[in-house]
Amino acid sequence: MNDDAVDQVSTQPDGEQKQPNATTDVSTERNSGPHDAPSYEHAGRTMRESRSPLACKFTEQILRTSEPFRLKPVEELEVLDVGCGFGATSLVLAEQCRSVVGIDPWAKLINEARADAKERGLSNVEFEQADIANWSAPNRFDLIVLDNVLEHLPEQRKSLSNVMSSLKPGGVCYLLVPNRLWPIEVHYKLPFLSWLPLPVANRYLRLSRRGTDYTDASYAPTYGLLRRMLRDFPEIEFQFVLPADLNLTASGNSLTYRVGVGLLRRCSWLWWISKAFLVVLRKADE
Repeated sequence: MNDDAVDQVSTQPDGEQKQPNATTDVSTERNSGPHDAPSYEHAGRTMRESRSPLACKFTEQILRTSEPFRLKPVEELEVLDVGCGFGATSLVLAEQCRSVVGIDPWAKLINEARADAKERGLSNVEFEQADIANWSAPNRFDLIVLDNVLEHLPEQRKSLSNVMSSLKPGGVCYLLVPNRLWPIEVHYKLPFLSWLPLPVANRYLRLSRRGTDYTDASYAPTYGLLRRMLRDFPEIEFQFVLPADLNLTASGNSLTYRVGVGLLRRCSWLWWISKAFLVVLRKADE
């Protein structure tokens, strides 16, 4: 679910197959409706159109940024991609890593990801329709990716708890999420949308004709809230970081973007007003 609004500061058969040692439960509201996809998928360019051409760069950014924190080389990694969407990043990861599991609560997205994996002949990637708030695979993964996902999760602490549980000791989580206080909301591109109470935001969205319900994308944290949530997990250490390679971000050639990154390097308090937060979490060794 990546938008560079956050600027990175075996194929599963059609019949659903439960992940070994994993528990799942998917909300029925994401199995129904005319589209089986998030409403922002129908506002302007879709996730598939915007992300797929950049998937190789985003994947390289994930691997390079997490490298100093990881215990294993890329080819030995078992990876979980939370909120994998159409699977663009999962598929590129599967070409480099030992195995990849992609989960997403939206049926349409998962079905297309499975079809793409089959077309590419990738046998080390599985896609499952699941919500991370009700899914875990204890001590299974070396790397977990939440790339523009946390802002879609109403049960954030429960979801993060399942993420931490699913990491192996010494495992790493790459977390990228937009800042609620950034003035231009990242999914609908509307000024101050994320600042508004949900009923007002929904009315604003309808008036703009870019959507009808902001709920699914309305959970972006502030810097302070994100830090407080992460401190609730004593088994992990976390660090707010900058992208390992600015050239791999969609805005990497922008002077404004590079100046902003330079300021963040010098003034850590500017994270409070950063466009997005990039955090690497590491679970303690046994």
